[in-house]
Amino acid sequence: MLWVLVFGAIALAGLAMVICFGIWLWRKSLVLLDEVAILLGRADELVGLLDQIEVPSDAGVPARYPGTSGEEGAEDDDAERGRLGEERRRMADDPVIGSVHR
Repeated sequence: MLWVLVFGAIALAGLAMVICFGIWLWRKSLVLLDEVAILLGRADELVGLLDQIEVPSDAGVPARYPGTSGEEGAEDDDAERGRLGEERRRMADDPVIGSVHR
């Protein structure tokens, strides 16, 4: 008969734990929904601020970025890339350094 009381007490304790967990989860979900509401409000503020930005026309922007082929300075970039490639090949041929990279 004692074991029935023990198992009944365990069942009541488990039920109390489930109820407490449900209440805790409900409160956390309310806090989460409040934070989502705040986030949506800030998103609306951000949209309002972005609507105030005036984008200038792109008449003064060059068609290509500096350093691409066909513009001044492109030869220097190509030469720099060639030097780096030569240095990498020389390092790969070196038995000490090349063994680290293989």
